[in-house]
Amino acid sequence: MSLNGFIVDVRTVSESNLELEVDASRIPWDEYRKLVDELGNVLSEVDERWSARSWLVRGRSVRGRFRRVTAEDRRKMLRFSPLPSSYSNILKNTRTYMYGLVADNCLVLEQVGTRKVYLLPRPMAPLLVEGVDKINREVIEPLRKDISEFKEGEDYLRIEQLLYRHGIDPTVLRTAPFNVGDFVVDVLPVDFGYSVNGDDVYTRLRRAETVRGLEILRAQLARKHREYALNAVSDITGRIVDLASGIELRRRTHGLEGKLDALREICDSLGLGDVSEKVITPLKQIVQVRASERADLTEKLFGTRNLKEAVEKALKASAQVLEEGVESGNK
Repeated sequence: MSLNGFIVDVRTVSESNLELEVDASRIPWDEYRKLVDELGNVLSEVDERWSARSWLVRGRSVRGRFRRVTAEDRRKMLRFSPLPSSYSNILKNTRTYMYGLVADNCLVLEQVGTRKVYLLPRPMAPLLVEGVDKINREVIEPLRKDISEFKEGEDYLRIEQLLYRHGIDPTVLRTAPFNVGDFVVDVLPVDFGYSVNGDDVYTRLRRAETVRGLEILRAQLARKHREYALNAVSDITGRIVDLASGIELRRRTHGLEGKLDALREICDSLGLGDVSEKVITPLKQIVQVRASERADLTEKLFGTRNLKEAVEKALKASAQVLEEGVESGNK
C-alpha cells in the first residue's frame, strides 16, 4: 500500500472574531440592565434589516458575565457582535463547507480527541487547494468588504450612540479590527514508504554505535506505517459502504458517479486497485441504471440483491489481503 501525499493542517476563522467585549463596570446596575435590554433590541433590528429572510430572525441576546480582578473587584463585562448575525453565519457555514471539502478529499490517518491527522492523496491536492482559494475569493474577501462598509453605516453609528448614552466609551467599536483572515490548508509532502535500511545517513554511521537505536527506529516506523495504513483503509471503506447504502435508499443517484470517481482516484493513489476494480467499478455500473433495475444488476455483479451487504463482503476480503500485505511488508 502506498501512503504518499501531503499531511494537511486546516486553519479557519471563528465567528468569535466578530465579537467585542466591553467593560461596563463603571455604570450602575439599573443602567447596566437597561443597556443589555436596549442593545439586544437594536441588534435584533439590525438582523432583521440585514437578513434575506427577516421573518426567520429570532432576536439576539447580549451575553453578560463577570470577571474577577481581585477578591473585592468583579467587573461587569458585555460580549456581543455589533455586526449582523448573517456575517457570523457566513463564517460558520464556510467552516462547515471547508471541513467537508477536506473530508471528501483526504483520509483520516489518526484522531487524538477532536484533532485529526489528514492525508491528502496527491491526485486530490489540486482540487482541494483550488477549492480553498475559491472560498477566500468568493466568500471571505466579500465578507471583509461588507464588514468595512457596515462599520461606516448608520446601524453601526446607532450602536455607538447607544453605548455612549449609557456611559460606555464607543471607541471600542471605532477601533474594533474584526480580523477575518483567509481560510488556509497547509500541506506538507510525506512518503510513508521511507525505510531506515536504504538511508545513506545511517549506512555511513558505525554500526556498533547505532544498531540498537536503528532497531528501535525501524520498529517504530513499521508500527506507525501499519497503523496509518489500516486507518486509511478503514476510512475509505467506510465511505464506500455509506455510499452503497445511499444508492439503495435513493431513487435518483445524481452526483454519485462523481463521488465514485473521486473515491477511485483516492484508491488508485493508495495502491488499492483491487478495491477500484472489484467494488467501485461495479458500483458505478449500478448507479447508471434505473432504480427498478439495481437489485437485478447487484445480484448479477455481486451474487446477492443486498448491495450494502455485498459491498461490505467485498471490502472485507480486499482489506484482509491488504492487511496481510502490510504485515509482510513490515517484517
